[in-house]
Amino acid sequence: MAKIGDFIKNPIKTFANSKPVKRICKNYRENNSKFITGFSVASIVTKDGYGCYIYVKQNQNNKSIPEEKRKFLSGLDLATGTLMIAAQLLAYATVSKKAVQKKIFEKALGKYFNKDFQKLLSQKTNLEDNPERFQKEFEKYKENIFVAFTHLFTLVLTTILAKRVLVPFIATPMADKLQKHFDKKA
Repeated sequence: MAKIGDFIKNPIKTFANSKPVKRICKNYRENNSKFITGFSVASIVTKDGYGCYIYVKQNQNNKSIPEEKRKFLSGLDLATGTLMIAAQLLAYATVSKKAVQKKIFEKALGKYFNKDFQKLLSQKTNLEDNPERFQKEFEKYKENIFVAFTHLFTLVLTTILAKRVLVPFIATPMADKLQKHFDKKA
């Protein structure tokens, strides 16, 4: 007779050994910071896609909204959802490039990693007599800040600038065109 623990352990073991999970683990191990940022953006995009579907469906079936307004609201929600997803994916594809990240990092925080700052920091940390150790620690420190900065910047760019600033300017005019599409479909 099987133990009760096997009912839990076996499905989890099967899931953990599946190809998709192994591929996810491999990508995470290769570059965990890029994976985490990509996964974060993917989860936000997935949520927005589902939300767009729900809003459009609700607008189409909401009897308390007049028929002519339903089409406009559906068009507006569809335009907004589509643009949010596209803008976030485009922003992520652009900013996730290492060269772009390095340029942005250097413009924003590069001045804090110049030779004068390094000299000051080596004095404050009492490592000026051990330049090799200091340089190793300083490069590690700079890399950690770079990784944190790129995570934060990518998420801010994709969720705030693309989604909340750019999309609303484009979505309303696009909704009129989608309303006409819904009118033809009806």
